[in-house]
Amino acid sequence: MSTIFDVAPDEIAQLNDVDLRELVGRLCEAELASRGLSTAAVTWGGKQTAVDGGLDVRVALPAGTPIDGYIPRLLTGFQVKTPDMARTQILAEMRPRGAIRPVIQELANERGAYIIVSSRGSTADIALRNRRNALREALVGVANADQLETDFFDRTRLASWVRQHPGLITWVKEKVGRSLVGWRPYGPWSGPSEGVEAEYLLDDKLRIHFGGCNGVAAQSVVDAIDKLREMLVHPRKVVRLVGLSGVGKTRLVQALFDSRIGSYPLPPSLAVYTNLSDNPDPQPVGFASDLIANRTPAVLIIDNCPPDLHRRLSDVCAASGSTVSVLTVEYDVRDDQPEGTEVVTLDTSSPELIKKLVRRRFPHLSEVNAHTIADASGGNARIAIALAETVERSETVVGLSDDELFQRLFRQRNDPNDALLHAAQACSLVYSFQGEALSGDEAELPRLAELAGQTPQELYRHVGELLRRDLAQQRGVWRAVPAARYCKPAGRSRP
Repeated sequence: MSTIFDVAPDEIAQLNDVDLRELVGRLCEAELASRGLSTAAVTWGGKQTAVDGGLDVRVALPAGTPIDGYIPRLLTGFQVKTPDMARTQILAEMRPRGAIRPVIQELANERGAYIIVSSRGSTADIALRNRRNALREALVGVANADQLETDFFDRTRLASWVRQHPGLITWVKEKVGRSLVGWRPYGPWSGPSEGVEAEYLLDDKLRIHFGGCNGVAAQSVVDAIDKLREMLVHPRKVVRLVGLSGVGKTRLVQALFDSRIGSYPLPPSLAVYTNLSDNPDPQPVGFASDLIANRTPAVLIIDNCPPDLHRRLSDVCAASGSTVSVLTVEYDVRDDQPEGTEVVTLDTSSPELIKKLVRRRFPHLSEVNAHTIADASGGNARIAIALAETVERSETVVGLSDDELFQRLFRQRNDPNDALLHAAQACSLVYSFQGEALSGDEAELPRLAELAGQTPQELYRHVGELLRRDLAQQRGVWRAVPAARYCKPAGRSRP
């Protein structure tokens, strides 16, 4: 495997004991998820130093479940250690004070498996064989010892297991301080304010269209999530999710890996995510090519992905022999449908859903304040959150006019600035615009600046201030200003 997307045994050895145990737990969950099995069969957690009875991670599958490989038996227990475990340490671990641990006896009685994992264990063949022999030596005189499978996973074996799950490669690299720039494993991609444990708020009125919007009946969000999962679980599938800014596209993508929603969630261990605004390195096309060349299965998610990059990713990921499916996300709504791509359109959320989101994010808001903010947002969660952030505990926005609500959203406790407002109004006439070039054939700022009665340099500074206030979005050289007109832009997608 290439060094771009690899995890080395030495990186496994750098994990502390808490992270190592979490890695083994995540690997067990990933292994079951990749086979379409429930991850509820995996139990792990608690403090690393707590009394665990001799097991850190346990897998308990129903009778008749087909399983093999890294999880060799229906009942498999892992004892996780960062230090190397030589013969004497293995014997002491399995037989403290000379007696076999009850949990190991239980595994033997149930025809299970017992595996010691050591992140700093020797990778030499002879040393590994000696450790496996010590495992069997500890079972001398134990009832049903012949029914118990035993093994020793050193850092090399663990690294090989991690390589099968690309999301865990990025996870390991983050933990040891060698993360790939801009690339992230499964996590709270839509924002750090809520973790992955936060419930995905379902909206009976949310409209999701497959095949674009033209004459295609909308589907419920749960049905749409399951349909997207059915597509992306297969390599070579290419999906493009589009919709206006702030309607919850990234949060919907995150829900595809959430086992609490619908059926057959995508395995989180397959997820590899980047946002183009984070300037990922390596770039997505090279990254996808590397995954495919090394026969690594993955669900690649590219947020804020422009059309030209989508087409190049589609060419790579849909080709024969690909091991990767790809989902790109874009706020720029267009009429074209790229060849070989399933286009999915997400409409704005209902006021009821926005109200639930605001109340969860800002519990100090009253019911009527949340209702007012939700109605004013026009179904745009980003606008609703930005407006809610301006409301103090003792304040109310009930009874304010639309203009007063807008001024509160736009100013955000800053002094009035008519020039900034004119800049926002001009920029909101288009879905997105080139926000860096001040001159040349491709420059769009001069044309927008003329509409605002400003110079291109003045408009450039004002767009920077809109970004700071979270009233605009950035994707590479592209900018979008939906909030200035409550996400109701007029005109075409380009000036």
